[in-house]
Amino acid sequence: MPAVSRSRQASVASWFDTEPALSLRELERQRLALVLATRPVTPWLWIAPTPAWTQDPLLPGRGLTLHRQPPGYSGDARCALPLPLPSESVNAIVLQHVTARDAEALIAECERVLMPGGRLWLSTLNPFSPFRRQWRRHGLVVRTPQRLRHSLEQAGLSCQELTWLGPMWRDRSPDRSSLAPLRAACLFTAEKRTLALPGPTPLPVRRWHGTVAT
Repeated sequence: MPAVSRSRQASVASWFDTEPALSLRELERQRLALVLATRPVTPWLWIAPTPAWTQDPLLPGRGLTLHRQPPGYSGDARCALPLPLPSESVNAIVLQHVTARDAEALIAECERVLMPGGRLWLSTLNPFSPFRRQWRRHGLVVRTPQRLRHSLEQAGLSCQELTWLGPMWRDRSPDRSSLAPLRAACLFTAEKRTLALPGPTPLPVRRWHGTVAT
């Protein structure tokens, strides 16, 4: 019997469990620990590339942890899009390493389930970094940071911050802020905002122009 050929997706998923990817995972966890400690995050949604990235999540309280398992997602639930969550039901979402294939649809679905005022933290590999040599041969295709920012804004999410993470090549990176856009990955912070309803219009006060009894 001929050997069963592996799909390209299996190679893509396997990179996130390699040593370079695990180092990046720890850097992301450290960063998320700082930002999540300052906000109430219950209930939450955590979507990761592989099961290893969902171990010991930093988010407290109640939440749903998922990882990619083509053709959908697995973890606390097995599902595809749309996610098995009511609209505006979670206060925080951690979305790690969207791919070019599912970026727009997944971001739009995250906007649907996020509460007004809730936040989304989205990490992605940087295709402009020399570190891309570590993952491109595995078949990964990712959106540029500019394209992802546009996708977030098109979905109705306001980008609050963009942080550059990780090395530039191998395990080394010069400590120069001007080279930050060459780091291995970036982390977006976005917030779901809603337009405030206009306040009540004061009724006009009519003046009496007749005689007044004294």
